[in-house]
Amino acid sequence: MNHQTIGLFAQPVTRVDLDIDGVAKFFDTVVRNNGGDRTNEKHGFGDQGLMHYHNAENVFTVYDELSDLKDQILNAANFVYTEVMNHKSDLFITNAWFNECSVGSSQFMHNHCNSVLSGTLYLRTDENTYIQFQRPGSSEVQNLLEDNPDTNRDNKYGYNFHFQHCNFNVKNGVCLFWPSYMKHGYHNNQTPNRLSLSFNLMPKSFNSVYNPYFSS
Repeated sequence: MNHQTIGLFAQPVTRVDLDIDGVAKFFDTVVRNNGGDRTNEKHGFGDQGLMHYHNAENVFTVYDELSDLKDQILNAANFVYTEVMNHKSDLFITNAWFNECSVGSSQFMHNHCNSVLSGTLYLRTDENTYIQFQRPGSSEVQNLLEDNPDTNRDNKYGYNFHFQHCNFNVKNGVCLFWPSYMKHGYHNNQTPNRLSLSFNLMPKSFNSVYNPYFSS
């Protein structure tokens, strides 16, 4: 049938390649061996083989050695937020942490709160390393009727609207940015000691009637 279909309100996932020379080695020799309650923080969205380091902190305030990496990430994040997503304000990093995952472990689907933009920088990968995003939908607490599409049948027009998940293969130095509400994760990791650095960002000012920074 003659028709025209427009995909409205696409969700931006933006890739920027960064210089990560020496960062994985710094993690192996310093961060992992730092000791104390600031490391090996377990998270509620993965299994026992997934470890988060400084999950409740900002590694860029803990380690001065990462200042150049922080500048790279902020520069890329501000480009994504203002030039790709068309916002007005620059961003600041609220928290940043390392993730190390053993073979067979998973990061369950989740999103990030108290931030507008999130991202992950990949530090140790191989041909099996990927991240999966879930299509945003209605609230999970809403009484929603669902008729799931057939994902096993190719659409004859080449449309991809029926897919609920999308996988991205990543490699060392790839930094992905996405709106914080987007759910993401991965299953059954096959990369030995998969290593990444994740972070959340907030705008310095809000272009909105509601201003969370307001104080009387």
